[in-house]
Amino acid sequence: MEDSTKSDSLNKEAVSNEAIKDNPHDLKIINQLIQNGQPQLGVFATVKKVNYLDYHSYLISQKSVAKWRKDFKANQFAFIQIVQPPYRICLALATIKLATTAFVYLYNEDSQVLEVCEALNPLQQGGRFKGDHYQGQMAFINAKLTLTLDFLPDEVTVKLDSRYINLVANLSRYRLPLAVCSPSGRRGWTFTQKEPFCSVTGQLTLKPASKFYDNSPEEKIEFDERALANLDWTLGFMRHETNWFWCCINSWLADGRHFMLNLSMGVNETGVSENACWLDGEICYLPPVMFRRHDNQSRNHQSHDNEEDTSANWTITHQDLGWSQVAINLCFTPLKVYQKTDNFGLIASIFEQWLGVYSGEIRLKDRVIKLDNVIGLAEDHFAKW
Repeated sequence: MEDSTKSDSLNKEAVSNEAIKDNPHDLKIINQLIQNGQPQLGVFATVKKVNYLDYHSYLISQKSVAKWRKDFKANQFAFIQIVQPPYRICLALATIKLATTAFVYLYNEDSQVLEVCEALNPLQQGGRFKGDHYQGQMAFINAKLTLTLDFLPDEVTVKLDSRYINLVANLSRYRLPLAVCSPSGRRGWTFTQKEPFCSVTGQLTLKPASKFYDNSPEEKIEFDERALANLDWTLGFMRHETNWFWCCINSWLADGRHFMLNLSMGVNETGVSENACWLDGEICYLPPVMFRRHDNQSRNHQSHDNEEDTSANWTITHQDLGWSQVAINLCFTPLKVYQKTDNFGLIASIFEQWLGVYSGEIRLKDRVIKLDNVIGLAEDHFAKW
């Protein structure tokens, strides 16, 4: 028994040392996010478990909150993007307990045609949310769309079936995600993990109802060495009303390196930044940025089926205070939008996720990443939940 215990201890130490070796910024590796009843706040190398129900939460009256109420108030969502030229597949699953929703859209970069399938269930009907981003499962069942996401330490598996497409994918993880936890409002907090994947296997099947189906007996597209993917996983006790802007690029650079960029504004509070980029899996943390949309037109219609929908350019820049060795200057030109507006009184959402092209540059000390019409995503989202 003693030898077995020593062996387990050595194995855990070896795993820990391996993770530290892959942590060039010497950030903390956390086994559990909630410790002594409170979340650990900041940017981390790894958070292995999001044990959110261990959070000691209090109302303004200072009375502790029951576990069932904590579970009910915790919002959770996951977004995955898979790129297999010329197709870009974006899918998401979210629950705010009063409603659970999922969507998938398929975009053809050559024709700029967008195809969307979305579904909404009351409460968590047809949903399953177990565990977290490293050991867990998120699932959704609806007549329009079924989706299962299985999370393991080394990979994420995706199984999706809709009217238009069927998707099966295995996504292999790098070792350096962006893991951030920050306060939200007076008593809440939000944890998010963003990460690129190092390889993608599986296939996309186009069904006869799809715009992209060309009457082949069975149109299957195998993911190859060009395929890319990334994950955005979030759980937390968020403000009742919140708004954020988000930028995401996942692409091959002209020199053959794998590049991913994640920028946001309006999500995290107290100066914590969830901004980073990756070059062949190596993470570089970035300073806060400002998003500016240069159009003031109101869009109260659902426009994902409008082939002519366009928008003015956006700019994304860092605030130059003279001390940062990083400079960010990007221009985003929108091409197509998936937009959805819901208003159920107590809960509401105005969601715009644009596909478009980025140009500009990011300076990382003595390195410069130049972008010239690189396709990516930009999001403007208001939520009341």
